[in-house]
Amino acid sequence: PEQVEQLRKNNYRENTYIRPTLYKCAQKVGPGLYDNPDAFVLLTNKMGDYIDTSKGLRVCVSSWRRNGDNSIPPRAKVSGAYANSALIKTDAHNAGFDDAIVLDECGQVTEGSAMNFFMVMNGKLVTSAKTDSILIGITRNTIIELAKDLGIEVEERPIDRSELYLADEAFYCGTGAQVSPIVEIDGRKLGDGKVGPVATKLQNLYFDVVKGKVAKYKHWCMPVY
Repeated sequence: PEQVEQLRKNNYRENTYIRPTLYKCAQKVGPGLYDNPDAFVLLTNKMGDYIDTSKGLRVCVSSWRRNGDNSIPPRAKVSGAYANSALIKTDAHNAGFDDAIVLDECGQVTEGSAMNFFMVMNGKLVTSAKTDSILIGITRNTIIELAKDLGIEVEERPIDRSELYLADEAFYCGTGAQVSPIVEIDGRKLGDGKVGPVATKLQNLYFDVVKGKVAKYKHWCMPVY
């Protein structure tokens, strides 16, 4: 595959971000997607932690709303939608938080600025449904499968804002975020204010899986060298 060949040519020997992008390439003025051929570009770059996964995050609920399915469908990874993420992330950072949780126009919880969101309530793992204005992320699907294999019940459903403050644990997940525990939302501590056992268990397993250390999931990994 192209990404493996490019990684070999760049001789990366560390964590690396891969971004394949399919785009419209007509050299003309106008927003139409018709009469506009497709092109492809693949970028790779060295990447440390997008978020510091070694500590619990302090986050807020953003005043910005997630773009909806009838504007730019969030279930697709559309480059233009990152303007929404940029406003969310920047405001959270400037207010002294690590990131933000984003609501939709009806006030239901969607996800983080650019990653999916999970919370733990009474031992159950809860995340927004696929129809709740979220990216249907590969890492999200991975966490759901790992959780079920660990015997953790998973529920996909709408989440109210007030539930955020009642959760025992919470964490983000995504290509860059990996598994990033959250310990505080809007100044309110979750549980005892420390990284919880469910997030820790899933984080440890996830890191082992993506590094090819777990035989059961090794078919998910692709060797570069």
